Amino acid sequence: MKTTIAFALIASFAAGCSFIARDTETYKNETRTVLEAKNSTIVSCYDAALAANPSLAGNVVVTFVVEKKTGNITNVAADPNTSTAPEGLQQCVVTALEGLALAPADQREGQATFTWTFSAPSGGGKPAA
Repeated sequence: MKTTIAFALIASFAAGCSFIARDTETYKNETRTVLEAKNSTIVSCYDAALAANPSLAGNVVVTFVVEKKTGNITNVAADPNTSTAPEGLQQCVVTALEGLALAPADQREGQATFTWTFSAPSGGGKPAA
């Protein structure tokens, strides 16, 4: 599995909060780290999909919001207009991301897009993580 980051972060200030305010690059990197904690679960999603279709390849593009003050990752959804992987794999990835949070929370809300690119292994076997 190859992970491609297509991360767009839109932040707005919330003055007067006692939470930290990351710069855009730090916000992006720390959010990526939170998502990557679920890579083994996402590889399992792909392995299950490969069992049904050994040549399965495609992208799962997920959009979500990182809530200000709580850091909770919410409104996780696969983008049907840009995701090319089967719906079952898309849903498995979305489910894997439920309950994640960025800690400590930030003063700003983040709106993000994250892309996983899945490539069928040549000659069989498991995908590269």
